[in-house]
Amino acid sequence: MLTKILLELLNKVNTIHTLTSNRPNKIVRTDSNGIYVESEASRRKFENNETTNPHAYIPFEFLTTAWEEFIQQRMVSANDFTKTRGRSSFIMALFAKLPYIEVVNEPAGTKIKLKEFKTDQLPCEQFHKVLPFLDQVTEGTYDPPTLSKQAKNDNEYRILSRARQDLRLLGLLNDVNQKSEKFHAYEASPNKLAFIRDLVLEKEYFQIALFVLQLLEAYPKSEKKVALIELGMLIVRNSQGENLMVESVAKERTHNLLMWLEKLEVIDSSWSPIEEIIMEENTVSTRLRDQFLHIMNHYPQAKTQPFGGHELGSFVRNDVTDELKKLPFVNGQYVVTGSVGQGNWASVPWIAIMNKEVTTSTQRGYYIVYLFSEDMQELYLTFAQGVTETSKEEMQRIKEAIRSEIGMDDRFQKDDNIYLGPSKRARDYAASTAVYVKYKLEDFPSEDVLVGDLEKMVRYYEEFITLNEGVNYKPTEPPKVVSMPKADYMSNQALVEHIYQYIKSKGFFYEKEEITNLFLSLKTKPFVIISGISGTGKTKIIEWFAESVGATEENGQFALIPVRPDWSDGSDLIGYKDIKGDFVEGPLTKIMQKALDNPTKPHFVLLDEMNLARVEYYFSDLLSVMESRNWRDGKIVSSEILDSSMVGRSIGFPENMYIVGTVNMDETTHPFSKKVLDRANTIEFNRVQLDYLDFLQGATEAMEPKYIENGMLRADYLYLKDLASKHMELIKETSLTLVGINEALKPLGAQVGYRVRDEICMYLAYNQEGKLFSKEDAFDYCLVQKILPRISGSDSRVEHTIKELFKLLTNQELSEDIEDYSAYIKLSKYPRSTEKLVEMHRRLMHDGFTSFWIS
Repeated sequence: MLTKILLELLNKVNTIHTLTSNRPNKIVRTDSNGIYVESEASRRKFENNETTNPHAYIPFEFLTTAWEEFIQQRMVSANDFTKTRGRSSFIMALFAKLPYIEVVNEPAGTKIKLKEFKTDQLPCEQFHKVLPFLDQVTEGTYDPPTLSKQAKNDNEYRILSRARQDLRLLGLLNDVNQKSEKFHAYEASPNKLAFIRDLVLEKEYFQIALFVLQLLEAYPKSEKKVALIELGMLIVRNSQGENLMVESVAKERTHNLLMWLEKLEVIDSSWSPIEEIIMEENTVSTRLRDQFLHIMNHYPQAKTQPFGGHELGSFVRNDVTDELKKLPFVNGQYVVTGSVGQGNWASVPWIAIMNKEVTTSTQRGYYIVYLFSEDMQELYLTFAQGVTETSKEEMQRIKEAIRSEIGMDDRFQKDDNIYLGPSKRARDYAASTAVYVKYKLEDFPSEDVLVGDLEKMVRYYEEFITLNEGVNYKPTEPPKVVSMPKADYMSNQALVEHIYQYIKSKGFFYEKEEITNLFLSLKTKPFVIISGISGTGKTKIIEWFAESVGATEENGQFALIPVRPDWSDGSDLIGYKDIKGDFVEGPLTKIMQKALDNPTKPHFVLLDEMNLARVEYYFSDLLSVMESRNWRDGKIVSSEILDSSMVGRSIGFPENMYIVGTVNMDETTHPFSKKVLDRANTIEFNRVQLDYLDFLQGATEAMEPKYIENGMLRADYLYLKDLASKHMELIKETSLTLVGINEALKPLGAQVGYRVRDEICMYLAYNQEGKLFSKEDAFDYCLVQKILPRISGSDSRVEHTIKELFKLLTNQELSEDIEDYSAYIKLSKYPRSTEKLVEMHRRLMHDGFTSFWIS
């Protein structure tokens, strides 16, 4: 059963990043015998015509053999996989996704190992026996430290002592069986079962068990239990920590654990988690040591090779900077950038960490920067300054201020003995340095030391900013550094439910289906148009949608941009060069910069009253660039919106930016062209429930946002061929249906093309994978959003098209003689589209003109 857990995991993850180099391995598809994995190497071989496919096939049997090799040794490096060589990096990264496996960074290299627990960390007694004992301790019937004197016989003492051990497990008793602070909090709790449930969910072994039950949700209870028993025998030792748990004890403890979870209503009667399990870890996983060593060991050879397109350049600019951004003290206030040169290899490559309040360019201001010596024998962590735009006098003044004003640990050198090399650039960098820590290649420090030094340097940096710039910062707690965080799984269902409940708690009521549709629409395409009558909360729903996933104006992940009627081109949105030739950033460019600086977090742009100006005029550049998105090294990239001559960097459409436009349709606004409608999902929010007042009566609890990663919203598919391996039947069925719809649209010249077909297929695929809507409901939303907005006009062709579509969707005729179509709508497989068609037909009959939009 343990290998089944692993195989079920493969159905939950899309990409596996290797542990040392962070290389993406995209799981293209799975079949009954194995998985298809696309790596950078396999893609390169395919592009060089060395192979016929861009992916490699890995049989399940191969993975099972690797698993057996691993559990026999319990802690392994890549070289220990003797029977499964060639895929050890991928295998180690895959195994590390399991929360009972941890990654260990050692001087000799990266290893993975099984976590270990003790039997005392699993329930000793059944829950229905522990709870009465807890009540009796609360009432004073029993005194936990003196149970042996109070028990009537040996059997009673055995039950009581086991129950007492479980109170220690929960933290209600301390190691000497005295009541703890948690016990007194329990006594004061109005909901004692909920209090115990929260204590249980804090325990790592219970979290792991829930993770397994969630992966095996479709399996019968007997197999779930066997899996947990096998897991216990693999990772749990006896209370002395000597031998692994034997089968009889594993069966008993696992049974108790399952009964606890069921009684506490954490799992249902089929032993599936009632709520989606999100395994969170307040620890930081970094691989800075491995990455720095990779640069130092490979840079001398790289300098003998062509500069353009070299993988080491991308590694320094992207991989290492992304790793640094994982650290909690390198937050959104910082810009992190790296360089190996511009056009030619730099003599001294660097990686800078800059507070935005001080500078965003290494040419000016002061900042933290890693400097590599020319011979690659030393790396320096430095507090330095920009040498290009800072005079020698100013540089010296700041250097002396840093050294004199900030008290620092003895590890941090405040002298001029830093030596990077003989070149002028190396000497200039050395002269700009106020403080440094030196790391020698031959004696390179551990991950803990590297992160600890950087954390201290950031504190010193912030302290100096506070003293000299008036910027106040809350000190960050030093992170607990571990090798690899636990897997963080949050299904689409759980995320949508969270967003729905969050918005509901704010006092605006929307159907959950509407929130689900908004989520699917954004995942399909990062451009959505929301229409509706005034006052329905179109702006607020997007603001709260963003806030629910951790994106706010305060942290720079949300921007509201009011559209002005006089916008006639993209300059007001993107920016322009002023009379001096300096580039003035527009509001969209500012958030694009923030999105690029913080690539793991989603960023939202709300264009309020988007059609006050002609969208085609001011938004055309963005529409075109959006269509240029493609895959590169596992990331979504696009054509340039701004080149480096404008803002010092090339800016395309960030893969973590989502644009939503709100629109009103009245005499003050402009209609949309088919060009715009083709490129967006158009959602109506016209339903209002004014009598929803729970949020005023205390029935709805305030909710905290979830700070999700961008991967939860980012598109998994850009092209129809991306879908083909998993969803070929869906593509065929959808395409066939759209052929019939195009016949109905043909008289108006409003047929849909490949783009609309592809995006409808992607929407349906995301829905199917997330198990959010029925197939019919999902297609119904696609019809309303992608097909019906194309219909408008006043002649007989419009009437003919509406009637043909109605007939296609309902197998009934649309007639002026029928007053009430509610029965037709109710029986239709596509009720939303049917209702909209009836509404559009009535407007055509009454007004002589109709369109999708309500004005």
